[in-house]
Amino acid sequence: MPYFDSASSAPLHPVAREALLASLDEGWADPARLHREGRRARILLDAAREAAAEAVGCRADELVFTPSGTQAAHSGISGVLAGRRRAGRRLVRSAVEHSCVLHAAEVHEADGGSVAEVGCDRTGRVAAAEFAAALTPDTALAVLQSANHEVGTEQPVAEVAEACAAAGVPLLVDAAQSLLWGPVAVSYTHLTLPTNLR
Repeated sequence: MPYFDSASSAPLHPVAREALLASLDEGWADPARLHREGRRARILLDAAREAAAEAVGCRADELVFTPSGTQAAHSGISGVLAGRRRAGRRLVRSAVEHSCVLHAAEVHEADGGSVAEVGCDRTGRVAAAEFAAALTPDTALAVLQSANHEVGTEQPVAEVAEACAAAGVPLLVDAAQSLLWGPVAVSYTHLTLPTNLR
């Protein structure tokens, strides 16, 4: 039977496997330490960060590693919402976001914030104009996945990013399902947070 869940997990590419084994053999120490093993681990970590940044199209100092895409999304959403409380308490998201985004939205609502859900068509695609209409002056953050993890629908991220920039609203783009298949434009708007590098 064919394997249809490669968006969730797949065998490591031979180069990635080699890098993983090298890190286990050579980079086992704490990279923040100054002893020889720590410095060796720091070199491997910095090289991995440089390679990942190049793949995403950002600077290495703009890249943060997290244990999972779920944690990246939660950290991004909760961090931006906390930092923009004075701008407003409204979160705009599509109806087809990953469950971790839906959960973060529920947490935000339970904390007194509001959530606006933008619907989609029968293929799972959001209408950029409808998303733009949901951006009100009290919107603190907008969230949109670049591609759906279940059906593969690509979202109109560039158009939504333009609308967000015009409204002065940061846009968090969950690009976890896109990075495997091609380049992701990090400069959609003044704040784009692609999540989950594989």
